[in-house]
Amino acid sequence: MPGCDELGERLLMAVKKHLVTNGCDCVLFSGGVDTSFVALAAIEAGLRPQLISVLLPGNVDEEYVDYVSSALGLPLIKLMSSPEELLPCVDEALKAMITIDPIEVISASAVCLGLREALKRGCHCVATGDGGDELFIGYGFLFDRSPAKLRDWLKNVSRGAFFNSIPMSQRVGVRVSLPLYSDEVKRLAAEALEAGCDVAEVGNRRYGKVIMRRVLASRGLERAAWRPKAPITQGSGVEALLKVMASKVSTEEAVRLAKETDIALPSLPHAYLLRRRLELGLPMAKRGKRRSCPICGSALSGDFCRFCGAYLGEGGPSVYSDEVFSATLSVTGRRWPK
Repeated sequence: MPGCDELGERLLMAVKKHLVTNGCDCVLFSGGVDTSFVALAAIEAGLRPQLISVLLPGNVDEEYVDYVSSALGLPLIKLMSSPEELLPCVDEALKAMITIDPIEVISASAVCLGLREALKRGCHCVATGDGGDELFIGYGFLFDRSPAKLRDWLKNVSRGAFFNSIPMSQRVGVRVSLPLYSDEVKRLAAEALEAGCDVAEVGNRRYGKVIMRRVLASRGLERAAWRPKAPITQGSGVEALLKVMASKVSTEEAVRLAKETDIALPSLPHAYLLRRRLELGLPMAKRGKRRSCPICGSALSGDFCRFCGAYLGEGGPSVYSDEVFSATLSVTGRRWPK
């Protein structure tokens, strides 16, 4: 893939320029492809950022953050936390975003903890890996889409993808920078898509973000280059926070909250987050006029509900849920499409 390798080097150069221009001295680091690419760009640009990693019990990131930080010779700060210790960051996430989507909130909670550490350590700019999956086809559900649908996807995410690091940084009071979501990177992403540089089969496994993976491999970071995709909630281990939230609310309370608010609650963590929003006196999402979410009645953003996390697009409806969903649907009279 010589043409793709040339594009990969141009991408690396674009990230280098962005990091230098923005004075990024810290990286919110998972040891995944995106943040490893950012850390590599920093080193090659003559920077020595601190790498900050949030790690909970059961995480899968630790071996990779150790490996990449050691290979690049960069200082690594590992924040070893329990799920319970992240509950204050759950409240911060609720204050920063109008949502009760448990997956969004636990992801933002990990970001919150990392950014708080960055603030404490005097970081002037914290770089993230946001944008890599969106622009370079990192999500498995995109691998089999037609070229035309991938072009539509890229056009939509280039116009306005949402990254919780932005509202969380405003909440915490530290500046973040997204070197993999700059205008120059978006242009390179369009070139990469047309050249077929994003998805390929390597060693009997299909990978996205191949353009970045090949650059990492060329610099000797093979283990990071061909690491399987792991979302932040799984990689950091922060998904354990779901069980903590679920343990703090009963099915009976979830049903009562659903009756009082006319919001069908897909899971106990949804119920916990709704209760916290009400206890904290935080605003609720605006109701949809033309298109509304069948679960909570909120206005949809495309095929997605930012308030409860329901997705209604291609491939059928989906939402994070557990055993309380049917009970809260029945008391509200709402219907979940089949």
